[in-house]
Amino acid sequence: MRVAIVRLTAMGDIIHTLAALQFVKKTHPDIEVTWFVEEKFAEILEHNPDVDTVVAVNLHRFKTSLSLSGLKEEAAKVKSAAPFDLVIDVQGLIKSAVLARIAGKNIAGLDYSSAKEGAASFLYSQRFAVACTQTAPYRFASLIGRALGMEISEEMLREKAPYLYFETDTECRKIAEWFDSTKKSVLMVTAASNESKTYPPEKFAEVAKRLDAYNILLIAGSEEERASAREIERLSNAKLLPSMSLNALKYTVSRCDLLIGGDTGPSHMAWAMNRPSLLLFGSTPRAMMMETPINRALTSGKRVHPCRFDKSDRSITTIDPEKVADTALELLA
Repeated sequence: MRVAIVRLTAMGDIIHTLAALQFVKKTHPDIEVTWFVEEKFAEILEHNPDVDTVVAVNLHRFKTSLSLSGLKEEAAKVKSAAPFDLVIDVQGLIKSAVLARIAGKNIAGLDYSSAKEGAASFLYSQRFAVACTQTAPYRFASLIGRALGMEISEEMLREKAPYLYFETDTECRKIAEWFDSTKKSVLMVTAASNESKTYPPEKFAEVAKRLDAYNILLIAGSEEERASAREIERLSNAKLLPSMSLNALKYTVSRCDLLIGGDTGPSHMAWAMNRPSLLLFGSTPRAMMMETPINRALTSGKRVHPCRFDKSDRSITTIDPEKVADTALELLA
């Protein structure tokens, strides 16, 4: 049986969707899985034994320039991977539903009330209701499991095996030099996709100072994010890691003793790799992660909508650094 997963973006959602596949493969070992993903995130899926084929597309480019030749090029990529016995659109957007329609006729997806863009559901042959109040990994696993006629429970997800894989290349070996064999390492993810998910640098610095006995490492992507991380570095004993590939990022998360960050893709890597983590939530609900004894959440205390997020909400800035540090110390212990 050939099955296609359509989950194009974003990093955290791709990571959470990927959790389901180890259970799919255990139940149906003969299923061949192809994953359609935006090319900038394809490296997340590399080396994973539960994904047989990764098809990287570039639909993001059409946000700024829509061209017929470009559309034909992307459609050709999808058609060359087809046909499939079942296509599961986990994204729930019109663009992902159209891609799924090109890939096959038997398409499973979210129903009108569950999909982010309800009109996408009209392109599916099977529709499932999945409440947005459920934890993110379970929402995606529930859809995939039901489409395949199997159950993937929250308990199964909490007992998952780590499922992000990397190649230990030269870049990883250089990153390894930043880890200290004499003390535990705390990795701080200093930025997110939007400001509402970003903890202030001065408060990150205060947390770092309270964790002074540990090796504090910072990761940041864009130059703007790195400028903010340098402020944390200036105000504390934290050290900013070099810019890195997604392969090296997976390696880095696998080495940390604790990750602290907002609701953003790199932060969710820790849960996927069974590494301790402390995630900070302001504008988004704590259901965007699945909590475990080693994966904890702290919120601003503000009530937020479980399905719609306010990007102007900066309540994450009110989370007390002392509480963050105290919770971090519990996890490090």
